[in-house]
Amino acid sequence: MSDLELDSGRILNEGEEIYWELASTGAGDNRPVVVLTHGAGGSHAIWYQQVPALGQRFRVITWDSRGFGNSTCATGELSPERAGSDLAAVLDHLEVQRAHLVGQSLGGWHINGFALAHPDRVLSLTYADTVGGMWTDELRAAMAEFAKAGGLGGGRTVPLVGGHRALWPGTAARDRAHAFLYQALGSFHSPPMHRLGEVTGWTIEHDQIARLGVPTLFVAGTHDQIFPAPLLAASAALIPARFVEIPGSGHSPYFEQPSVWNDAVLDFLDRTR
Repeated sequence: MSDLELDSGRILNEGEEIYWELASTGAGDNRPVVVLTHGAGGSHAIWYQQVPALGQRFRVITWDSRGFGNSTCATGELSPERAGSDLAAVLDHLEVQRAHLVGQSLGGWHINGFALAHPDRVLSLTYADTVGGMWTDELRAAMAEFAKAGGLGGGRTVPLVGGHRALWPGTAARDRAHAFLYQALGSFHSPPMHRLGEVTGWTIEHDQIARLGVPTLFVAGTHDQIFPAPLLAASAALIPARFVEIPGSGHSPYFEQPSVWNDAVLDFLDRTR
């Protein structure tokens, strides 16, 4: 196992400070780059179970999108196009020309904002429990049903300690302390959750991603209430893309079943070489 070094910093882009971290083996590490992009309520810190694993084969970049973690949102502009611009600025700063892109939930919109603006810089795309703007009627209906039940703010009763509606209830039952960490990771900042509709309202067609001609993976948790796995499988088939379903997890398999998630993503990335 290689020892990893962690660099971090902030870059200025379009009036915002964007925070980034880079895990690598140090100077001279020219391995391919994987960019991990967090979802709503998350930050670069959510990937603590991925960076050490993926870092054995790749350089790994994590970053905070506008209004999340250590990044600012002074301009109030949250669109996927602006996120794509921020990510491009991070990669330019780190002198990375092309990268594998992974987007979790809201991060799917952000990597698509980058991919459509910079198609020549994309090595592969991984959509982790997300539609990334590629809505179908069925997925819209599922989202409406989830929202009608209260969304992340309601729906089903969860434990105050270790309970979260983005997690499958079995996750807390399996390891309450680990599930509580999921709550804690979101407590260090106050992201603009009330404005996420400005991002999720952005819509693109599956053909726009298919035309990029890059390897594509969809990952879904069996018990995801927000983007149900069967509907993501159907969406993946429209590109077409590889699809992996991860049992024993809800909307956040990267957190709930990290070893399985890591193996699925690494297997996909290895196939792209």
